[in-house]
Amino acid sequence: MQRVLIFGRGKLYKEKETHIRENFEIVGFLDNNVTEDGSMDGNTNISVYHPKNSVCYLEDDVKIVLMSNQYHSMWQQLQNMGISGDKILFGITFPPYSEKMELLFKMGKMIIEDKDITYIKNDGDKSIIQSHSQLQEIANRCLREKYRIEYPLIDVIAKMDTKPSSRRFGLERGTAIDRYYIERFLEQNSAFIRGDCLEIAENTYTLKYGKDMVDNAYILHLMGGEGFIKGNLETGEGIEENKYDCAIITQTLMFIFDIRKAANNIYKMLKRNGTALITVAGISQISRYDADLWGSYYGFYKDTMKSLFEQMFGIENVKVQSYGNVKTAIAMLYGMCREELSDCDFEVSDDDYPVILTVILKKI
Repeated sequence: MQRVLIFGRGKLYKEKETHIRENFEIVGFLDNNVTEDGSMDGNTNISVYHPKNSVCYLEDDVKIVLMSNQYHSMWQQLQNMGISGDKILFGITFPPYSEKMELLFKMGKMIIEDKDITYIKNDGDKSIIQSHSQLQEIANRCLREKYRIEYPLIDVIAKMDTKPSSRRFGLERGTAIDRYYIERFLEQNSAFIRGDCLEIAENTYTLKYGKDMVDNAYILHLMGGEGFIKGNLETGEGIEENKYDCAIITQTLMFIFDIRKAANNIYKMLKRNGTALITVAGISQISRYDADLWGSYYGFYKDTMKSLFEQMFGIENVKVQSYGNVKTAIAMLYGMCREELSDCDFEVSDDDYPVILTVILKKI
């Protein structure tokens, strides 16, 4: 078993201590913070020496392991003391590794060559290492090569145009991706669409999913007009208290600046035991049509929706769900339509990529 002096007892040593103890015999530690007289390591009862004294203990079969990411300055210190490179090992080359460091040392090795710390790839390419950040960048390049093979989409995105395929959510050639989530949400919760039902701007979803359970279908519209209630969720104009059994409010709150007032008015409009079915955008392009009409102010997250409604409705009466994943989010931003994806693309929901957030509110 190789006998070694360990130069450094910090974080890197602790991470790799198990491997070192299983594969090396530790004859001592080196530490610039101890006196030249040395001391004992309280945890291991192994002697600790100042590096100035390492030459005295550096027998022919003993090597020094540099256990710090500041190994370049350690190596220079030892070099200035006359210790040759063949006596030095680099602790960062020992497992366990991070993903990129594991790849780095599979693709090459790090040695001292011609009085330089050198990384030599398996294909013979050499890089002189003058800092740990430089070695990390080589590791990053190795990892980028690996990821480009494992994730072909990286190359696709790298070559794609900076302009989207559509600024209309793909509507000119199919269905918007967010509509898949919205309509599935309303279908799954159609039992709440009943009695006196209010919808924003139109009553399409009320009639499609409420069917014969709806007694009266009301439409709230900012501009009013025949068959519409002229009203405003933000100001409270046209909002009657305790009026509706159900309120369908899809893709609306992004265009209201004072969403707290809107939340209060949603609570106000519902009857006791009434329900609001709400959807909002998470990761999305701006709807330019709506932004030009009303202004566009927000993209939302689960925590936003919970904080907005729970104090008013009660935690147990607010149910927030996130729908979307990295693929549907990318597709949405690039202007793809729902028909250009498969059904299975929509079955995975990843909370870190919320395309759509849905909210069920119950007024008790």
